[in-house]
Amino acid sequence: MFSGRFEHAIDEKGRVSIPARFREVLQRDNHDRLYITNFPYAGERCLALYPPSQWDTLNATLRSKPRFDPRVQAFETFFIGGAQEVPVDRQGRILIPTTLRNFARLDREVTFSARQDHFQLWDRKVLDKVLKVAEETILDPEFFEKLGL
Repeated sequence: MFSGRFEHAIDEKGRVSIPARFREVLQRDNHDRLYITNFPYAGERCLALYPPSQWDTLNATLRSKPRFDPRVQAFETFFIGGAQEVPVDRQGRILIPTTLRNFARLDREVTFSARQDHFQLWDRKVLDKVLKVAEETILDPEFFEKLGL
């Protein structure tokens, strides 16, 4: 399980180091690659990164859905079709494909953000904006009650 947010920088070749805590989880499960794809969230864009085991679980769940449902087709076209498998090098870095860097509008300064079974990669300024909106939402006194926590 992943947790936390970590700030990193993308180098001139489009590589970024995976946070040490995330690498520990990947190494423990013998994952030497990730699946990376485009992901829209709250009107913004980021990248979703999945270890192979979680990617397989997601795809198994998707196979149980009605094949010709337009929502399933849209999801497959956008999310699955946009995914690329990337190896994790010996230094714990990944090369972010140009098309995905462009989709998420990633500048040099980025933030990794945990999502339990996978993590996201955000342009730092965009995530700061998203977090401010999330904080305002959570400050609603009924938020946790509606969430059931």
